[in-house]
Amino acid sequence: MTRFLVQHQAAVDDSVDVDYASELSRGGLFISTTKLLAPKATLHVQFAPKKDAHLVSAFCRVKEVRPDGIAAEFVSLDAESEQLIAQALA
Repeated sequence: MTRFLVQHQAAVDDSVDVDYASELSRGGLFISTTKLLAPKATLHVQFAPKKDAHLVSAFCRVKEVRPDGIAAEFVSLDAESEQLIAQALA
């Protein structure tokens, strides 16, 4: 899987950060970032899983924190976003 840009923010009043993501799966993704969040923290992400694809918008929970970023699992995905991710993984 190649890297792709992802916008993410932990709270509505936080600024939006833009970093690279990778390791996309139906269950979540890995975000390479220096803004590390605590395990189980929630964040909102938006990304295009493939070139010229519509944006996926999802709420995630931090599953793992590594020195180079965070592994986030999807906790809320609409049907269209699920389909976009499935198409990108096919």
